Amino acid sequence: MEKITIKNCPPPEFREKVLRIPLLAYDVESLSDGRKILVTKPGGKSVHNIMVWVYEKDPGKVHWRPSHKLIHKDLKEKIAFSREEGLAVLDALERVYGGEDPDDLLAENPNLGKGLPGLPVDLILKAYKWIWAQEDCNHPPPRFEGREMSMKELRKLRLPNLQGR
Repeated sequence: MEKITIKNCPPPEFREKVLRIPLLAYDVESLSDGRKILVTKPGGKSVHNIMVWVYEKDPGKVHWRPSHKLIHKDLKEKIAFSREEGLAVLDALERVYGGEDPDDLLAENPNLGKGLPGLPVDLILKAYKWIWAQEDCNHPPPRFEGREMSMKELRKLRLPNLQGR
C-alpha cells in the first residue's frame, strides 16, 4: 500500500489525475475515526478502473466496499432524523460532485452531520469523491453519465414524497 494525495477538482481534471495512477493499492483518504479510504487499481472493468474500499483500522474487521445502495439508505435515514441537517450533508455531496474537496468542506463546517445516525459524514463525502472518479473512468467524457446517474438518485432524497422509497 502506498500513500497518495489528490485534491478534488473539476471532474475532467480529476479523471485525468486518476487515470495517471499506477496499478497498485493506495491509501487516499484518512477518516476521523481512524479508518481509511483505499483505492485499488485496476478495479476489474479495465486497466483504468479503480475499486474503492473502506479499510478498517482494527485487526480482524473486514474491509468493505461502500455502495450506492448503502449510502442512499444512510442518507435517507439522516434526512428522516433531521431534514435540515440531512439536507446539509446532501448539499456537501453536491459540492464534492462538482469538484470541491471533502477536507475543505469539513474544515469549513466541522460540525457537519454531527449527531446524525449512521455512517460518518467524512466517510460518505470521501468515499463518493473516489466512487465518482471510478464512474468517470468507466463512463468517460464527454458525458460523464456514471457520476450523474448516481447523483440524480441522491437528489431525489430532497423530495418529501420520495424519501420513503
